[in-house]
Amino acid sequence: MSFQRFYQTWYDQLKDVIRQLSQVPRQPTNDQQHELYRQLVQKVMSHYHEFYRVKSSAAKNDVLTIFAAPWATSLERSLHWITGWRPTTAYHLIYTESSILFESHIIDILQGLRYGDLGDLSPDQLARVSELQCEAVQEENAISDELSDWQARGPHPSPFSYKILIA
Repeated sequence: MSFQRFYQTWYDQLKDVIRQLSQVPRQPTNDQQHELYRQLVQKVMSHYHEFYRVKSSAAKNDVLTIFAAPWATSLERSLHWITGWRPTTAYHLIYTESSILFESHIIDILQGLRYGDLGDLSPDQLARVSELQCEAVQEENAISDELSDWQARGPHPSPFSYKILIA
């Protein structure tokens, strides 16, 4: 099952558990309510544990998809952007990992051995990665410029807000 399909099922189950949890009084008045509350909190904790276990496993298979998070909402993806995760971050990871692997296998590589990992990238492949990175940087810069323009314009109060200030 793809992580995206897992996530949708997981998220639907989370909504259900949260709905159940919201129906329990915040201050349980008897032992039965207290036990139900404890069980539901444990269920939420186990649910999140499962999420990170599956996500970790999925990242081992396809880390870029996990970072891109196609299942995330626009708001969630914008928060990634705001906190510093940009598509070009993936290129930095590729360069770093390929350098580390190349250096650790240099003797084997010189003898013609290949490992099938990022350390085996050919000069042509690295050039293509570099071209893609340049394209991504241009797109990121365009988005950043647009966001800067939008932020510079700032919020403009509506005529209604002036009426409130006057009153």
